[in-house]
Order: sequence, then structure tokens, then C-alpha cells
Amino acid sequence: LRFCLQYQIGGAFPFHYTDCSQLRPESVQDIVAIQWALTHWNQNPENAAAKIGLFAGDTCSRPKEAISQSLRFLDSIGYHEPDECVSLSDRQNISKLLGLIMPKDDKSSRALSTLLNSAQLPIVAYSSASANALLEMNINNVITTAPTLTIFTEAFVKLMANLRSNLITVVINDRRSAAVKRVIEQIRSHNIFISDIISINKPGFLRELSESDSQIILSLIDKQEMTSLAKMWIAITVDGDGLSSEEQLKVLHKGSRVQVISLQSRQKDLPQFRQYFLRVLKNNYQSYSLLASYMQQNCAELTRDDMNSIHTQASTVESAVRMTYALSAVGAKLHSIPSSEIICDRPSPKCTEMIVKELERLDYKFGPNDPQELIGERLQFYRNSDNHLVASGITIEGIELINDEKMGPMVYKVIEYETGRYPRLVTNNFRQSRLRSVCAPYRSFCGRCEHITRVNPKRYFLSIPKQYPLYLMALFNFHEAPDCNTFKNYDISLPMAFVHTIWTFRQRFPQLNLLRNLEFGALLVDACSSSKKAIEIIVQSENQCFAFEQSDRNITVVPGSVFGYISGLHGTQHEALSGFFATGDVPLIALDSDRKSTIDEFSTMPSAKYQALALLKLLKKLKWEFISVVLSEQDSVSLASFRHFERIAADRGVCLAEVINMSGEHLPDLSASSSTNATVLFTTADDAAMYFAARFKRESSVAHAHVVVGDAHDFHLRDPSNVAKFVGTVSLQPKDVLYTDFRQWLEMTTPLTLPEDWYWKHVEHRWQCALSEESKDIYGGKMCTGEELLDIENLGRMTKSGYLSRGIEKLLFAMDSVYKKLCPEQNGMCVEFFNHGRKQILNALKKVHTEDEFEIYEFLPDAEGTFSYQVIGNWSIKTGLRFDNIYKKIVSRCIPPLCSCFADKDFFTSPMQMAISSSGDMDAFAGSYIRREPTSGTDKKVQYESVCFPHLTTGNWRKHSWNYVFLVLNSVFLFGSLSVLALVCMKLYLRVVKGNQSLGISLLIGIIMLYVTAYFFIFDPTDLVCRARVTMHSLGYTLCFGVMIAKATQLRNAETLGFSSTVHISYWNYWLLLFFVIGVQIALSVHWLAEQYMSTLILNGYDMQMACTFGDQEFLLSQTYVVVLLTLALFVNSRNRNIKRNYKETKWLFLSSLVCLLLWMLWMGAYLTVPVLFKDVVVILELMACATVLLAFLFGPKIYILLSYEPVVVEYQGPNSNSKDLVYENGLFEKGILVLV
Repeated sequence: LRFCLQYQIGGAFPFHYTDCSQLRPESVQDIVAIQWALTHWNQNPENAAAKIGLFAGDTCSRPKEAISQSLRFLDSIGYHEPDECVSLSDRQNISKLLGLIMPKDDKSSRALSTLLNSAQLPIVAYSSASANALLEMNINNVITTAPTLTIFTEAFVKLMANLRSNLITVVINDRRSAAVKRVIEQIRSHNIFISDIISINKPGFLRELSESDSQIILSLIDKQEMTSLAKMWIAITVDGDGLSSEEQLKVLHKGSRVQVISLQSRQKDLPQFRQYFLRVLKNNYQSYSLLASYMQQNCAELTRDDMNSIHTQASTVESAVRMTYALSAVGAKLHSIPSSEIICDRPSPKCTEMIVKELERLDYKFGPNDPQELIGERLQFYRNSDNHLVASGITIEGIELINDEKMGPMVYKVIEYETGRYPRLVTNNFRQSRLRSVCAPYRSFCGRCEHITRVNPKRYFLSIPKQYPLYLMALFNFHEAPDCNTFKNYDISLPMAFVHTIWTFRQRFPQLNLLRNLEFGALLVDACSSSKKAIEIIVQSENQCFAFEQSDRNITVVPGSVFGYISGLHGTQHEALSGFFATGDVPLIALDSDRKSTIDEFSTMPSAKYQALALLKLLKKLKWEFISVVLSEQDSVSLASFRHFERIAADRGVCLAEVINMSGEHLPDLSASSSTNATVLFTTADDAAMYFAARFKRESSVAHAHVVVGDAHDFHLRDPSNVAKFVGTVSLQPKDVLYTDFRQWLEMTTPLTLPEDWYWKHVEHRWQCALSEESKDIYGGKMCTGEELLDIENLGRMTKSGYLSRGIEKLLFAMDSVYKKLCPEQNGMCVEFFNHGRKQILNALKKVHTEDEFEIYEFLPDAEGTFSYQVIGNWSIKTGLRFDNIYKKIVSRCIPPLCSCFADKDFFTSPMQMAISSSGDMDAFAGSYIRREPTSGTDKKVQYESVCFPHLTTGNWRKHSWNYVFLVLNSVFLFGSLSVLALVCMKLYLRVVKGNQSLGISLLIGIIMLYVTAYFFIFDPTDLVCRARVTMHSLGYTLCFGVMIAKATQLRNAETLGFSSTVHISYWNYWLLLFFVIGVQIALSVHWLAEQYMSTLILNGYDMQMACTFGDQEFLLSQTYVVVLLTLALFVNSRNRNIKRNYKETKWLFLSSLVCLLLWMLWMGAYLTVPVLFKDVVVILELMACATVLLAFLFGPKIYILLSYEPVVVEYQGPNSNSKDLVYENGLFEKGILVLV
């Protein structure tokens, strides 16, 4: 088709399919629509000087033909002719080019674009497919009236903002990768995150979609049926075609839970065009072959009315009409510019530039001579982000398709986006059930990982590999440094305990519903036996995103997503690692028996300090006070245990005769006879076995006892040949907390049941066979069967594994508690839990108490003739040492002068602290008073009964006669004060004494407390007695002096107010003052109550005695607050001494304060100067003296008046008396009564 006028537009159109016989109806509609628009334009009298012609060539949907037809069009307007070959007359006869129309299909547009890269021509597209192709081919000077992918993406961004979501999954179809990449970049530039990009052709497509974090799926594929996932699909078709009404309802099948939003271009319905098209088709089909083919293919034997009813407008008709009008309007504009006649007489870059600029400035308003449906609308263009000229007014609609429970499939319009320099957005209210998809901060794709570090996948092992929201990271030494390729013979039970605990945690406590819906990964990391690598692992996980590949999955860990670290390391490597955990951000679960309060490390292993104490109690109990020690000097755990033991051994009366160092295979000379009858082994199992083997070779006939500590417990497994000679060996071990099902699981585990790389490597090294093709060459082609089992017997007691498991459980319990608090709905990881969970878990762990319990074993034969350990006792800080029976009669004591361990010790200046929490712990020093009961089974503690307060009957206080005198005197004074209290209470009951007497009774209670405190200085000190000495001494005085201050304030107020009956000061004011005074003292005393040790044992000659750990200066400093109160009481009472109220009570308050201050100055000076033996005597005298002064001065006169002049006091009712010796009715006291204080 060709219509040549002053201006020309044209191009190639795919009228037929590739067979060039079957017609494409939508293309016929497009060309007729262009002709219809040109007809309106050319018939408009206002456009008579700028009529537009059209060239349309059929491509048969073939790219080659598209190129050919386009070149024909360009040749028809003289584009290919050299300027010098075109005459002036020819120039005047040739139509001027306004725009080259691109084919509407993608392939033809791409093929033609390859020729237009260097051509400076105005390129026009009226279909989305063509516009997208031009964009991908980077063609310049593109004008489009159809929406591009960029426009659809802009609408999608607006939709996401309205959904309050920022996380999507993108579904592609492996085609148009450049277009998809551009869309993804545009989406990410608007801070929308992409969790996954999944190809619809990928195996497991639906599974990956269901596991995706995103609840919104962006579909960049052609029109097709959606799946039934409970997520929201947002569809942008690459070719720009939207879903028709029939297709919209076909998307949702019955019962589907998927929500679909289709972003599609809205086309204006043009009824006049339909009538014109059908009229042209009916009247002219015999004259034009194209129309004849259309009639024959689509409308045979149909009347015009039938054709009108079934006619469907093509999706590109409106775009084609707007394109035609835009080019025509530009042609009219150029015609009005004289210079354009010269510039645009032939196609040229300058002419193209002029056309593009005019289009950019175009503001055409459809008038009455234009299509009726467009009257009043404006035609404008703007330059979008792709630098293309895009028609304003292109409307993108978001059509939502859902399955309503009652109504079935429903269609809603949720968004309307209109292009332009200032885009217009219209949204409808979203339903409440609409899904949201928010990117969580623990995901690597949510903007937290600008740079991702790839780590060695042979060092990182994720149990059940997949992406998790949070992780627990455990560090073990699978290999040795420096190359980390040498396999290390490590304790396989530790990583097995880590994995087993996490796997079985929920099942072990099913009734607690722990960590519901919260997934977390168990990440094992090889520290390569290097402190540097261990620290690098922690620093990297806390500060960088790192990724590794496992089982064809890419695992990325975000900083802050590791909620706990578990250390299976020891020695210097663990010490270096633990130093990092001092920031208070994340907990470390370790196997360290040296607990440090300055770092965030938590260990359930019993304390090495208490282990040393338990060992000393055992040695003292068995009278093994002179011992030898065997030490593995290369084992850090053994060295740490020995350091604690050595530090307190001499102070506890145990002498170390010699220390034998074991260093690997080097065996010291054991030929000389030992000077002791008992040996304690702080060694590894291998070193202990070597020592015993060398020892037994001498076949010594002297009875000798051995105690093994720590890993030395399993020495018999290293040398089974001498097992009978080990009988009688005693072992002190932490309580056995290993779960029975864990040992059973170890016995059944094979490479087939635990297909994890770190475990397979262990099996391969243990059995010297390969489990994978990768390892086949290493073991000479020998393959494992997959049924290989662990050597459980050789693993021994697995003490560390049991406590590691318990530590992980405590971490998981703390995690569950915080998770339920921060995520009450328990629907999985919430942002609040991720942001604040680690800190709160850390705080929760700090409140967890660790039990320090130990079991005592003896290596004995059983009824079947085999040998094993049997429990003979236990020890804990609460119960002390408990024994089943007395061990063999072997004694090893340090007897001077043969042993000089204690000759140079000064136990008074350097007392050693010792925890004695109950009288049961004194058995090692004061003789056994425990009633022994036989044990029944290894899991049950031996229970005993003990005598209360043995120091009352057998204490050292009885050696000094003055203690009996003090005991009698103090008891007399205490009885006197109690009698005064009883008298006052009786008089109050009989209403002889009336009014509020609470202050007086409080002072009397304080005096009684002083007398009671004196008893604690008479009897021998214990931990409880020492705490009572330092706290009750100051608390009793605080109560007394506090009441004196409150009473002085009360009397001063009474004197100031006089006889006023209108001003009233409540008694609560004085009580609040007293409460504050006492509260301060209680706060100061908490320090002494919280002190871990308040007593110790000292050696006095050959006797062990208890002593308080606080020094003289500490005791006096603890009384500073009391001195301040006493001074204040003296000052206040000195100001009130002339007040004669209440029988001149202020005089007695002043005298009491003055005498007490003098007594305090005397006793504090004496306390610092007298020998240690008489310090308690000074305190006893001070307590009885001050208490007696207060009782005599403050209660003596009142008791005298109460007993001698009771009728006068009680019966006097003179309301008008002016005597100041009487009590006035002023709200403070009652008339005619005696106020005791």
C-alpha cells in the first residue's frame, strides 16, 4: 500500500504469518487504523497544506522481508540517492520522511535494528515488542506510543510501594536475558530486593518458589497459566500483551490460593473505527487482495451485523492511531517552519533532530475533525529514563485475580498508572487479606551485603544445607595448621554432640513447644588448630557477609545472623578466641572450667577451682596429705587443673612431695621409690597409661594409691593388657550428664545415616578407605562400604561431649525464651528478634546457674570378671563430700621434720579463701561426723545427716576462759533488755502507756540486736558467722542511732510548733526518715552478703582453725556509715539538750550520744593495736558497753517513772496546765501519757 503526498510515513507490517498465506488479522486492523487516522487528518481543511502519505509493505513475519520492505520505503523517498544525484525538481516531487515505522513483531524489529544503528532516522514503534527490541538494540531517536518494559516496571514499583512491600522473587523463561537484566536493575534501583531469580524451565521450579522468602512473585514470562502457591503473582508479559477477560478467569482454578495481579496496558475502545473498518472491509474487499484474504479467512458467509458482533479490536490499534496523529502533527509543524523545507527536503540527521525536537515539544489537542473518541485529549511526548520519546497518557492497569471463598474467582482493578512528565497514579483500597513481602535484615539480598566473601567450602559444613535465617556456629579442629590439610586426631564425639543436640532438642522436650516455626542452621567450621584462623572466622562472621557452596546450594551468612558460637577448642587457641567475646553482643558456649566474668563465655563444665577443692576434701578424707603429682605439661586442661590444685593445696594441709612431668612420648625416670603413698595424675589418658605401664614394671610391693583427674579417667582404654593392675584406682570426675540416647545414636551412626562431609572425612581417615570419588585416589582406590561404625569404646566417658550438649541446650532454652517474648505469634523469625535477640539471649544466659558437682569412682572388677569404674561417693558445693565406704587403709601424711611443706607459711597475714557452705564440708579437718549409707546405683547420690553447729560443742572458743564470762554477762544483759521489751508491751496492752510507741520499741530492738551480735564474736567463725559479724554489727547500730536522730527531730518540731492545734506533722515523716537511714545500711551490707567466701582455714601450730577473710581495716571501713550517724545524732541532740519535753528526754539522748562516741573512739583505737587473739574481745566489750549505755540512759529513767509514779502519770488530765514537763495535745503525743522515747 502506498499513498504519496507531501509528507510520508511508512514501514514494514507483518500482514501474514511466515507461510505468506495465512493472514494476521491484528496487522490488518493496524494498517486500516493508520489509514483511518490519515483520512481524518487529510480531510481536515486545516491540514490541507500538510497532508500525509503512507507506505506499508508486507513482511510475512520474516525478518529478511522486514529489512527488504523498509529499504524499499526508504528508497522511495530517495534516502539512498547521493545528494549530488538528486535534482531540484526531484527534491520537490519527493515526499519528506516523518518517521520509519518498525514492524510490530520482535524478531523483525531486531533484524531491522541491526541496519539502523548508524542511520540517523526517526524510528517509530507502536507495539511493546517493537519498542523493547529497539531499546535492547540501543537504537537512537526512538518514538513510541506503546508501553515498554520500563513503563511496566515503573508501574510495578508504584504497586510495591502501595503494597508496603520490598521483597520479590523473579520468574523468567531463559529468553530475553538482556531485557530481564534491565528490569532487575531498574527494580533494585528503587530499593526493592530480589530473593531469587528462578527459571520456569528449571527442575524443581515449584519447590524453589515455595521455599522462597518472598511472598510476591514477579513474572517476566509470556501469558500462561499460574500455579497454585499461596503467594501473590505480579505478571508483566515481555511482549506487553495483557490478559483478556476470558484469560483472566482461566488463571485461577477452583480452590487455588494464588493471588494474581496482571500489569497490562489499557486500550481505548474506538467504536467509530470498528464501523469504518467493517465498512471498508465489506465495500472494498473485492478491490484489495489484502481485504479479500481477510474476508475469506475470518468473515466468510457472515453478514455485516454478524461481523460487528464478533469483531475484537486489536491491542495496538490505539497506539497506531496516536502514532499517526503524532507524526502528522509534526509534519504540519515542519510545514510552518520555512527552514524545514531545506533541511528536510531529504532524510538527514539534522532533519531527524528537528523532528525529534518537535515531537518533544508537541502538545496536540484532538479537535472536532478528529476521531470522536479522542476529542478533547492531548497528545504529548516526554523523554523517559531510556532516553526514548514516549507518548504521555499510556495507561497501565493492575488487574487482581483472586478466588473468593464465597463468590469464586473475582477480578479487581487495584492500580492505574498513567505515563507522562508527571505520572499519574490511582489506587484502590486493598483488601485486608492481601499479602505483604518485606525483606528481612537477616537475608543477604536485603541490602546488607554489598560485598560477599567467598570462603573455602572444605572448611565450612552446614548440617542439612539450605538458607537459614539464623545459625549456631561451632568451631572444631578437624585439621592441623599451617596448610590445614593434615587430618587431626580429634574427639569426634564433640561435633557429633553439637549436631545431635540441635537435631533432638525439640523432640527431647515436646511438651514445651520450643522454638516453634523458627528454623536455624547448625554450622560447623574447621579452625585448623590455629588461633589466628579461629579469630578470623569469628571476626569475619560478625563483620562480613560470607558465602560457600554446599550440595549445589549457595549459602550466604549475614553479619548478626549467628546467634551463638560453640567452641570445641582448648588451650591457647580457646584463650585467644574467648578474648573476642568481651563486647556483650553474642554468647560463646565453651568447655572452659576457668570461668571468667569479664567475657561473655558460658560453660557448663564444673569449675576447676571447685574440682581442686573436691580433690583436697577427698585427699584429706582418705588421709592422703603427702602426695606426688604426675602432670601432662603439654596438655592445657591438665595444667589448668593442676594450677588451681597447687594454689590451694598447702593452705588446705596437703603437701606436694614431687611433680613428675609427662611430655608426649618422653617418659621420666621412675626407678627411684616414691617418698609418698599416694599419687594424683593430672594427665591425658595416653600419658596416664604410659605412667602406669612404667610404674607397674617395677612390681612394687608397697601399697600405693592413685587418683586420676580429668582425661586420665580413660587410661585403662589405652593399655587394656594391664587392666587388672589398675584395680583400686580412684577417679574424680565431673558428674556424668551424657544422654543415653546420644551414646546409642553414636553406636548406630554410619556414613549412610549421616551423609555429612566432616563426618565422612573422619570415617575415611579412621578406616583408610574412600567414601567419594574425590577421595578414591588418596586411598589407592579402596572404597568404603558405607556401614562403617565408630569405635565407641575408645571414646571413653565423653565427659566434654555431655557438658557441651548441656551448654547448647541452655543456649537454646534462652533463645526460646527470648523468641517467645519478641515474636509472640511464633510464625518464624521476626525483625525484632533479629535486631535485639542476641543481646537478650546473652543477658538470659548470664542468669543461668551452673551446678558444680563431682563424682568419685573406684576401678573395680564386677561379677562377670570385667573391670570398670563404680561410684563410691560424690561432692558438691551444697552437700559437701559424701562417701559410700572407707577406702583401703593407706595413709600418706606430711609429718615434720621429714616434711617441711608448712614450715615457712604465715597464715595470719595471707589467709587462703575457702568455700565452706555447710557443716558437712568440715569433715576433712575436724573428724568425720557423717553417718554413712550405702549407694544404690551409679546415678543416685549418697545421702547423709549431719550435726548442726559443731563449733558450739567442739569449737576453739572454749579454750579461752574469758569467753565463758562474756557468754554469761551478755546473756544477762540480753535477758534484761528482753524483760524491758516485755514490760513495755504489757503496759501497752493494759493501756497504762498510750500513744504511738513504735520508735521506742524499734530502739529497744536495736539494743537487743547489739547483744545478739556479741554472740557471733564469742563463738568460732564460720562462713555464716563471719557474714553476721560484719552485717549485724553495723545494722544494729544503724537502727539505734537512726531512732535517736528521728526522735531528736521529733522533739525539735514539737518545741517549734508549741501549742498549735492547726499544724500537724504525721508520724510517717519520722518513719520515712528511719526507713531511709536503715535502707542505706542494708544497701551497704549487700556487698558482704554477696561475697563468695567469708571464711577460711588457717594453720595454728598443727591445728586447723577457721578465720574470717575480711581484714581489720575492712571491718572498720564497713562501720563508716555508723560513725556518720553517731556524729549526726550527737550534733542534733546537742542542739536540743535544753528542751524539757517528755521528762527532759533530750538530755538523756545527748548523754547517750556523747558516751557512745567516746566508747567508739576507744574501741576502734584498741582494735587496731591489740594482738589478733584479743580483737574479738575488744568488739564484744564495745557491743555490751554501748548497748548497756543506751539501755540505761534512754530506758532507765522512763522505767523508773513508769514503775514508781504510774498513778500520777496515768491519771493526770490537766488540759490547761502550762508546765513544760507535761505532754501537750499537738498531734504528736496524747495528753497525760509517757512517751518512752
